[in-house]
Amino acid sequence: MIQGIVARMAGNSVQMKTWAVSLVTAVYVFSGVSSDPHWLVGIGGCIPVIAFWAMDAKYLLLERCYRKLYDAVRSTEEDHSFDLDYRPYAESADSFWRMFRSWSVCVFHGPLLLMMIALVGILSSWR
Repeated sequence: MIQGIVARMAGNSVQMKTWAVSLVTAVYVFSGVSSDPHWLVGIGGCIPVIAFWAMDAKYLLLERCYRKLYDAVRSTEEDHSFDLDYRPYAESADSFWRMFRSWSVCVFHGPLLLMMIALVGILSSWR
């Protein structure tokens, strides 16, 4: 069961990346199709990219907590009675902000955010 939870967290992380790319693509397409796009369109695209970045970091944090729970269940002989509470292992896991800055999240969402900021600069200089 714990392996299923870890797999689901990893799948959710992939979905956050997919949605972020889809959103950035949609904003760029909308800006290109619109006859007079406003720079606020780019700002409006930055907010969801940051939200997806935060959700991706949260899923990564939960995945790491459940991996610690899995290691504890695997390595001990005591009965865990199907207890799936990850909170005792959250203290030894990294913080949310550390996950927010981790390479697996930052390297993906950072360039997307930079692309949205570049779009804001392009659209604001266009007017």
